[in-house]
Amino acid sequence: MSQDEHNKGPDPDSKASLETAGMQDERMQDVHAQLMREKNEPEEGFSPVPIFLLFAFAALCFWGGVYLVEYSGDFDKNAFSPYYDPGAFVEPPPPIPLAEVGAKIYRNQCAQCHQATGQGVTGVYPPLVASAWVTGSEERLARILVNGLNGPIVVAGNNYNGNMPAFGPNGLNLKPREIAGVLSYIRQEWGNAAAEISEEAMDGYMDQYGSRSAPWNAEELLADFPME
Repeated sequence: MSQDEHNKGPDPDSKASLETAGMQDERMQDVHAQLMREKNEPEEGFSPVPIFLLFAFAALCFWGGVYLVEYSGDFDKNAFSPYYDPGAFVEPPPPIPLAEVGAKIYRNQCAQCHQATGQGVTGVYPPLVASAWVTGSEERLARILVNGLNGPIVVAGNNYNGNMPAFGPNGLNLKPREIAGVLSYIRQEWGNAAAEISEEAMDGYMDQYGSRSAPWNAEELLADFPME
């Protein structure tokens, strides 16, 4: 570099350019600062759903329910048949026989003790096969199922001393039809040939004995209904 160039100093045009660039940077920063101030502060959580959307959704659900009621054809598999008449009378299915109702309950609640064969366990659980306790007085048997049985009892010449749980309101709380089904099943299964116990009769026994909380014992039952 020559002495003249050294004495000349910095280029004034370059200095002006730097100053202009600096001013532009400051203006840009001011613009960004203004934009940031105009934005809402960020918040945690979710924005609430607009109320009109809630009303719109509720109206859609209501419309859908009305549509299904009117045009579902009761969800019958024949609803799309050209011969389907939703107003036609349909015969209700026949009621399930009492013994069939009782068979299912017996398998779930009784077979663990009295066994699937009704033979019970000698000395522990009395048999139901060819037992006068089962095929004899229906009211005596109904008492046992409604309220339970406790204490010693003689069945088929063998002594037992256990606890028969109640099936009525203070026990398993079965309905009269269900208890009638169990009694009818054990009175007609395994070669037993006693008459079934009707639901109507069981309704009467439930009214008589349903409020009793204590189980019966064999002596009480035989005093009212001697063995046949």
